[in-house]
Amino acid sequence: MSDEPAAKRSRNADEFPNLRSDVAGDVKEKLIELDAVQHQLDVMSEKAAEEVLRVEQVFNKKRMPIYEKRKNLTTKIDNFWQTAFLNHHLLSTAIPEEQEDLLSALRDLEVQEFEDLRSGFRIVMTFDPNEYFENTVITKSYYLQSETPSTQITEIKWKENKKPPAKPEDESAITFLEWLNYAAPPDSDEIAEVIKDDLFINPLQYYVMPDMQEVDEDDIEGFLNEERGVDENGQPVRGYAKRVGVSINPTGESEELGEEAVEEMDDEETAEDEEVEGEDGDDEEEGEIEGEDVDDEDDDGEEGALEEDEDEEEAEGDGEGEGEDEGEGEEGGDEENDAEKAAAELGPAEEL
Repeated sequence: MSDEPAAKRSRNADEFPNLRSDVAGDVKEKLIELDAVQHQLDVMSEKAAEEVLRVEQVFNKKRMPIYEKRKNLTTKIDNFWQTAFLNHHLLSTAIPEEQEDLLSALRDLEVQEFEDLRSGFRIVMTFDPNEYFENTVITKSYYLQSETPSTQITEIKWKENKKPPAKPEDESAITFLEWLNYAAPPDSDEIAEVIKDDLFINPLQYYVMPDMQEVDEDDIEGFLNEERGVDENGQPVRGYAKRVGVSINPTGESEELGEEAVEEMDDEETAEDEEVEGEDGDDEEEGEIEGEDVDDEDDDGEEGALEEDEDEEEAEGDGEGEGEDEGEGEEGGDEENDAEKAAAELGPAEEL
């Protein structure tokens, strides 16, 4: 057999028999059955693709409010998209140092897929005032299912001496500024493909950690946990100083954390408050017990005082009784003495 790769050698009927070749009848029947089975698989695959497309369309609509929430947060972080671009291992190669200031003006980036996902998508970029062009919004639209796939770009109002060539000299080394102005065919626009299928899906991973291709997932999780103030088990770290904001926007107004981050911080604060309340509750219980002891002591003191009062009253009562008895005795003695005297005086008279 030839040493040429199979893809380059011409195939003959002996190597790849088909229905028109001289094959045995039983093999021919099996091939006909196999063709019918393969047709069934092809039909099933087409149905699956249609179903996947339908589900993807449903979830694209559900993602829209979440993307909007993310947009509200990223637009409040200075240089968010510039950092994400520069940390990306592929996109960073298209950004020379002299063009980094343009990316610092990139306030927002969105990927909007068409209703029929197979028909195309658009990339919408919002810029702050910059030295390159007057536009605040530049859109690149990619049409994939037309007879001739094409790319359309918003007309860019370039400032003096800032407009790049209509077509880059070397498309393999195109820069971001050139890409903005160049309508490359959709199937060869690598920057658009990376933005759509990678960067836009999760820009946070590139913002917080450069060159994700060389970073272990555990390192990423550890970094995010440190930012959240939790340990590897998701438990709050004691003594962690919570941040009250993420940045200050160009107007000087303080920015607030996202709703999810605030909820997470509230949960942590609630847990800490519950711990503090538990400790306070224990202190209150101890205080109540001590108070009860003091009350018991007070009650004992009061009972002792009452008993002493009762004893004193009883003693006084006994003293008064003895005095009365002595008085009665003295009075009785006086009466007897008087009677004796009276009898002595009457005695002689009666005898006469």
